[in-house]
Amino acid sequence: MVAATEQSGASAAPPGMSRYQYLVVGLCCAANIADGFDVVSLSVAAPVLSKQWHIDPAVLGTLFSAVAVGLVIGAFAIAPLADKIGRRPVMLAALGTLAAALLLTSAAGDIWHLLALRFVTGIGLGTLVVCLNTTAAEYSSLKLRNMAMATVHIGFTLGMMLGSGIAAAVLATGSWRHIFLAAGLLNAVTFTFALFILGESRDFLLRRQGPKDLTALNRLNRRMKLPELAAMPPRPAAAETSASAIRFMLAGPMRSPTVLIWVASLTYALVGYFLLNWKPTILANAGLSPSLAAASGIITGACGALGHLVMGLLARRVGEGRLTACFFACAAVTLMIFGIQPPDPIPLLAMAGLTTFFVVGAYTGLFLVTVAMYPPAIQNTALGFVVGFGRVGAIIGPMIGGFLFSAGLTRMDTYFVFSAIAVIPAVTMHLANRLAMRSAKTLSGAQDAQPAIV
Repeated sequence: MVAATEQSGASAAPPGMSRYQYLVVGLCCAANIADGFDVVSLSVAAPVLSKQWHIDPAVLGTLFSAVAVGLVIGAFAIAPLADKIGRRPVMLAALGTLAAALLLTSAAGDIWHLLALRFVTGIGLGTLVVCLNTTAAEYSSLKLRNMAMATVHIGFTLGMMLGSGIAAAVLATGSWRHIFLAAGLLNAVTFTFALFILGESRDFLLRRQGPKDLTALNRLNRRMKLPELAAMPPRPAAAETSASAIRFMLAGPMRSPTVLIWVASLTYALVGYFLLNWKPTILANAGLSPSLAAASGIITGACGALGHLVMGLLARRVGEGRLTACFFACAAVTLMIFGIQPPDPIPLLAMAGLTTFFVVGAYTGLFLVTVAMYPPAIQNTALGFVVGFGRVGAIIGPMIGGFLFSAGLTRMDTYFVFSAIAVIPAVTMHLANRLAMRSAKTLSGAQDAQPAIV
């Protein structure tokens, strides 16, 4: 297996970073800040909302999962369209949809309105999370690609911290509706900036080669300090369709690593989205006030940002797959420790922060592995499937948590269950890494052969 994104030609990774490239990565980070705010908005509002509307834990778990259902559709069905019609229109549509849905959520009148709007929000999030990562990867030099993507993921964590901070202030004196209002306004601002900053994918322009694409490509090249082209290079033999992209992912030596990473993404999300949605409620039940439980997101968010950063800094040296597997294994251990701790706020917050460090660091690792594995022509489709399978797990995870708590299981019992689940992605990533190393040895005679995830 080779690192598919390390290629020559006009669509190769830029050799350096211009001011415009940093600006695009910054825009992707800002959009992910808004996304982090969006995702955490319901979880931090849930303790107050469930009391005001008398919502059963099982119903609350279904409400959490409505976002995940939309995320599956966005990742599997909408995000791959960016490989066909371009990333810019798909990203703008997702940002606009998010802004509208969140503003309407602030005025929701009952549980059914809230359910429908969270579903629409999920579609926008599932689409955008894929496009943000592929865009940041393509606009970055190969040397800084991992750090650029880690920076985008840090934006998500900062958004969760921002949402938690606003919730802590709002829930003490105001309404939960203000949380969604703030999230909607933040997305509206990001959408406005994207209209003026965001360019199209260079790889997409080279593949489409429409009447105005050479002009658009040279405009991007000027902004990125790259040589302009007098004419388009020969078009690739055939544009990838969704069907051929899937065949590529499941063909030959790519099949087993692809399936293993899909399994890792699905089982990771079972754990990650359980933690994301239920943590404030669990901490509140342990004796923390709703405002303090919401504010705990600031502490764990800081640990999560550190996890993204460490993964971005070390993944290329240690190996994306190897480091991701290690993070998953450590997450399983810390989940078990969190479950057996007594209900003392300070130790609980400390262990919640350590757990978040490993869980969100592993999440970044999954994206780094995926971008390294597949060529730019199918990256949205490939990453969409990784995200999509993850969101299948995200649907199930919060619901499992809700049913376990409704059945009377203790915090310790519930966290033991999810600790056992967290072992699965650690094993599958380890196996995928071994397969990549074996494939690299087989291809060692080729000059450009090197492992995609080691």
